[in-house]
Amino acid sequence: MKTPSLKRLHRESGLTLIEMLISMALLGFVLLGIAPLFIASVKQNYSGNEYTSIHNLARDRLEQLMNLPFTDAQLASGSFANDLPATLPDPQTGIPPSTLKNPLSRTYTVQNFTSTPPAVTGDPYTLTAVGAGVLCQFKRIDVTVTSSTSGTGIGVGQRTARVSGFVRTTSPAVACN
Repeated sequence: MKTPSLKRLHRESGLTLIEMLISMALLGFVLLGIAPLFIASVKQNYSGNEYTSIHNLARDRLEQLMNLPFTDAQLASGSFANDLPATLPDPQTGIPPSTLKNPLSRTYTVQNFTSTPPAVTGDPYTLTAVGAGVLCQFKRIDVTVTSSTSGTGIGVGQRTARVSGFVRTTSPAVACN
């Protein structure tokens, strides 16, 4: 026969249904408070990745342009339209074309400059913008990449990255195109 104290211990072991319901409700409230943080984190990670990608795309194009000869036709003064394809490759095969619209656009502008030597040694040179056909020593290249992911439901709207660089001719002055 069982002693009364053992009988009481046996009866009190485990959780009651009410204790279980209370613990589940508390867990639910905690998870409800944390869920928006996870959602915000996912959006911020996507945003950061997108910004890094468009900045790298802009920087790569700037470096390509800066490595061209000073008189190359791609470095003619003016604005140049989007040079990226209108659609992305098919996600399953990786082969273009597909029906997926490319959310990125990449444009660039080139501006010619001539320089004036400083009046006092140590002062900076003065750069003056000039048009085509005029002697120049420098070209400024501005590359802009824009991403518009507002329709995807993931992105936070339009992002833009712009990088700039100067190219200098090796000869004293060249008639710029």
